Amino acid sequence: MFFSNGNMMPAVQRTRFVAIACVLGTLSVGCGGGASLPEYAEQVESLVAQMNGTLDDLDAQLEAAPSLETVKRYAEERVAARVAFVEALDDLDPPSEAAELHEAALGILGRVADAEAALAERVRELDTTVGIDEIWSTPEGVAARSADAEAVALCQSAQAEFDRTELREELGDVPWVPPRMKQIVLVTFGCLAEDR
Repeated sequence: MFFSNGNMMPAVQRTRFVAIACVLGTLSVGCGGGASLPEYAEQVESLVAQMNGTLDDLDAQLEAAPSLETVKRYAEERVAARVAFVEALDDLDPPSEAAELHEAALGILGRVADAEAALAERVRELDTTVGIDEIWSTPEGVAARSADAEAVALCQSAQAEFDRTELREELGDVPWVPPRMKQIVLVTFGCLAEDR
């Protein structure tokens, strides 16, 4: 491969260039409307942080005062947080390079909200206080945890893809690469509780 100065690109640079091009291909499948990729990622990061904060607060409240009333409120408010998150995410207009990920997230997170709604229905029927471990051990609790595990896996995958955009920094001075393909996305989704 020759450039305007007539020199051949060294193998190391060529390998790095191919790796960067592969990453760009993953996150840049087209041009389109909506926010830029960094803006979209920041919006999602904010929504995730808000939902995770609510869920973490609910966990702390339940741990501090476990009672039948607290358990029922806990289950209902978790559903409300999940539904609010899905609705807010659905309201976002993703850039084309994130459209497929956005749709996958809506599908998985919708299943999480539905599973937690079924669990809340089960909890509504309780007439004695039970521990949270017992609730999560019910068929509805297992289904909710399974759906949540899918959401965490998607979250971690998205985080990894956005983290890879840092490789684009090397393309900053390359004039023929479109600006959208030079965008670096720095977000922290906090997919796992220990990461928050």
